[in-house]
Amino acid sequence: MGGIAIACVLAAIMSWPTPAGAQTAVPAPSWARSIEVVDDGAPAMLAPNPDARRRGTIGAGTRLGFSRRVFGKGCSTGVWFETADGLFICEEHVRPSTALPGPKVEPVTEGTRLPQRYAFIRVDGTRAYAHPSDYFANDYIEAFGRGFGIVVTGEQVYGGVEFVRTRRHLWVERASVRFVSGSPFRGVALEPGAPLDIAWVSRRPSKVYDKPYGRVERRLERHVRIRIETTKGAWAKLREGGWMKTADLARPRVVPPPEGVGANDRWIDVDVAQQVLVAYEGHAPRFATLVSSGRESKASKTPLGVFELWVKLDYTDMDDIERTDISRNYSIQDVPWVQFFKGSYGFHAAFWHDDFGRRRSHGCINLSPADARYLFQFTEPVLPAGWNAILSIPEDRATKVQVR
Repeated sequence: MGGIAIACVLAAIMSWPTPAGAQTAVPAPSWARSIEVVDDGAPAMLAPNPDARRRGTIGAGTRLGFSRRVFGKGCSTGVWFETADGLFICEEHVRPSTALPGPKVEPVTEGTRLPQRYAFIRVDGTRAYAHPSDYFANDYIEAFGRGFGIVVTGEQVYGGVEFVRTRRHLWVERASVRFVSGSPFRGVALEPGAPLDIAWVSRRPSKVYDKPYGRVERRLERHVRIRIETTKGAWAKLREGGWMKTADLARPRVVPPPEGVGANDRWIDVDVAQQVLVAYEGHAPRFATLVSSGRESKASKTPLGVFELWVKLDYTDMDDIERTDISRNYSIQDVPWVQFFKGSYGFHAAFWHDDFGRRRSHGCINLSPADARYLFQFTEPVLPAGWNAILSIPEDRATKVQVR
């Protein structure tokens, strides 16, 4: 999904530089070793001014090193903290702390593919309540459409009925949701100097022959990864033995970097015809995988061209609920590992399908959870621990993205 109605998120993030002074205010308490963010998504600015360019947003519980308090505009107290790395955060979003700087530590569930627990609404018109007791009075806050995605943060039995709590602190009957864990598919990291000789089976099932137009030896399911020794016309010889039709394979190929990419710069190439992605350092491929780009409709096509990542978000909501020209809308809370490269088009984890290698999305480039996380950590700029989002600045040499 993605690529349509994330305008409110983008508008909240984007802002532009405004010159601002930084006159020192009264120092923080002498015992303060850091400042702790108390408002989730607190903006970090390049100057002590709400009209200055935003560098990113920071999660609640993250503790930041700081150098001083300064006077500035747009903060209710009139004072901003200058962080240890030269950014500014309004004093109303933080409090002094005796603890050392560091991110809030979240519990990690072993064996999970996703950072949170996700579920989808099974029944159209499912009602959400401020408290489980409101269920019995039919006093609901809102109704969810079938297929809407929610983040589940807890469960409770009330009056003999099982409920789940959403991250928005609403309660939904548990029987009306189905939990998802995301696709197990993942791409492959490539050692320096290793050839890009891999491909994935793109049709199900696909035949392996003893020779071109020969006898069928075996069949392979979709997403099976193979290695190619050589090609001959419409046929590929496998290193594992046998031949396959190239039309049955999704195969990445090495391409030169776009103009302006340095010898050690990281960049991404997406081949929408093959539905494959390759991540590079300079000329060297370092990672390859399958994707699902936009469908072949005018409203859903993924834009072609060379772009730069302009923002990375740990998670963001995605929906098209403002559209009235379609029969069915979608809405998903907290889609993880999002990287936008052209407006609201970008990469993100898609935990609602296992159809990688085929066009599927509303315009964004869908990745499996494992691949989305890998790519998020691979690209520049790096999202600091404890931050929700980071916007690119010229000094970052933001990762270029080529879609062709």
